Amino acid sequence: MRKLIFAFLFLSFVFAACDNGSDKSLDDLKKENQELKDALAASSKITNVEFTASEMILTYSNGLKLTTAIPDVLRGEDGTTPKIGENGNWWIGTTDTGVLAQGQNGTNGADGTDGSNGTNGVDGNSPIIGENGNWWIGDTDTNVAATGAAGVAGVGIQSISFDQSTGVMTITLTNGTESKFVIDNKDGSLAAYIMEDLNGKYLVKKITMGDIPYAEFEYNDDHQITKLTSYSANGYQTFKRFEVEKEYVDGKPSKVLTRRFATEKTTKYSDEYVGSNGYDVIEVDEDKGDRFMEENSDGIFFVYFKNGPTENGFGYNKYFASKGSRLYSEISFNAGGKTCTVYDYESTVSIANSENVNIDYYYYRVYEKALIFSDYENSYYKSIKRADNQFEIYEHRGSRYFYRSGSGNIDDLEFYVLNSVRTIQGTYEIGELMSETYSDLVYDSSNKVEKIYESREEGVEATSYILNSYDGDNLAKTERFSKDGDNWMKEAKYSTYQYNSQNLLTQAIEHDAEGNEKVISKIEYDQEGNPIEIFKYYSEQVDRYGIVNPETGIREYQDVVVAESGLYSFAKLEYNYTMKNFFGNTITGLFPELYGFNFINALKSGTFSNSINAGAIEYKNFNDGGYPQIMEFIGSGDDDSSFIGQLKIEYIKIED
Repeated sequence: MRKLIFAFLFLSFVFAACDNGSDKSLDDLKKENQELKDALAASSKITNVEFTASEMILTYSNGLKLTTAIPDVLRGEDGTTPKIGENGNWWIGTTDTGVLAQGQNGTNGADGTDGSNGTNGVDGNSPIIGENGNWWIGDTDTNVAATGAAGVAGVGIQSISFDQSTGVMTITLTNGTESKFVIDNKDGSLAAYIMEDLNGKYLVKKITMGDIPYAEFEYNDDHQITKLTSYSANGYQTFKRFEVEKEYVDGKPSKVLTRRFATEKTTKYSDEYVGSNGYDVIEVDEDKGDRFMEENSDGIFFVYFKNGPTENGFGYNKYFASKGSRLYSEISFNAGGKTCTVYDYESTVSIANSENVNIDYYYYRVYEKALIFSDYENSYYKSIKRADNQFEIYEHRGSRYFYRSGSGNIDDLEFYVLNSVRTIQGTYEIGELMSETYSDLVYDSSNKVEKIYESREEGVEATSYILNSYDGDNLAKTERFSKDGDNWMKEAKYSTYQYNSQNLLTQAIEHDAEGNEKVISKIEYDQEGNPIEIFKYYSEQVDRYGIVNPETGIREYQDVVVAESGLYSFAKLEYNYTMKNFFGNTITGLFPELYGFNFINALKSGTFSNSINAGAIEYKNFNDGGYPQIMEFIGSGDDDSSFIGQLKIEYIKIED
């Protein structure tokens, strides 16, 4: 077969040379032919494997086929080493060489005569590899290749190995190339599926659990995700969890629509938030430095502290200021006694007057509406009903020593500040659309996402945006701006990011207005670049317990810290390093918790805090591209329950 192909290639060159009027010599043509054969050999690899009852048919990348015996490595044995069969012959794989492993006994001389000695028995020879690459036993050429079947274009099989734990067969050719196949035993017959680089040949189309859809994906002509829909099941009802739609311009995402659906029956409401953190913020056209002071017509002083630039100017926090002595914070009750105005002491500042004389001022945050309690009742929010379906929501701001105006009393009190006005609109049924978020992406001159504008309705002006800053290609800082009237106000908190030498994100750090820092996320990686443990910051968790006082016999309630605030493990992940990540960036359809991470290898098991204590994954039923069509998992839940599930995966094949 090889001679015919080489002859055909040679003749092709000859005719091409004649047709083109070439004056190349025969030696030139032979050289070109050899170069072509060498290139063909260097690029050859095994692209497909088929099985008959006893043979394996290998297809090379140039389309040629080769038939050889099924190696015993697929049956758990070393198929390259000769062994003695039941008939006493040497066997190599499934081939009987016909050569005895033991020598025959010599014939005895006849009785009563000087009979000749019996012929010495022929020694049983151990197999050796001959100069032609075949197994030889003694002087007999078994015609069985010791280093693999005869190759194509001078390329033979160097070795075949099989990992029974993963089901992966590796064929190594004499030119050094490797081809990996997943071996499946269907109804007692073998099938092989090539493991390609899994970043491109197939795209996940649909994932189902039995008849229940789990996730569905849609793509554009450039194989980019245009829609992702995730589902949940409750009893006999299947409903959407969330849905993401993307639009692209010049190959880059330009708009993202995120829809979230109710997974349980819940209250439908809307919040109108009050101010920024409950106190006044102003915006001015000019930069007046870190602080400045103004006096109104009533002789009341206000001091303003800079909180950063905005879209249209400079933002300042507004505080009430007073000269002379101060007595803690002050409460001024409003009519009806339900709410009060709180002047919450911040600090002292020295400001020069017009004669350049420094005067000490005490400045206070002014909360126009607040609730005061003598004891914290372990409720972070409190409310006052304004109408049948409308409430004022107050947020706990902690304990302070307050001075009651006109009373002379100083009390250690808890206070709550008006956070929002909440309107009850009805009830969300399971599966009903709860919210929509429209995000518009703006890119800088380097094609990096600079701003992400967010709104709740399509075509409506954004009410907030995120500003991204970069260090080279890495995201270095994110800041959030919110709309206050016609002005953009920068929030005091912002985040910065750190990376390792492979440019993988290792830490996210949150910064507050007071200059405090805390790590809110940390990621550890393996040598391949897969995340193996993800940490997240959790706030302090407090529960209220009733404990009977043994002295009084009365149940007394107290707050107990269940978990201190800090960085805790969120997920631990393990991988099958013989397999690539089958799902690319669609993996978040399976595990939304892992959004934003890059995975090189196939996920083998995961432990998620507060959800699944443990889970193991097994891939089965591989298609022609080497992608699993079945994903089985077994895990245990927080309540010590165990579960077994099977996901069916459908793909879209990308045409070459």
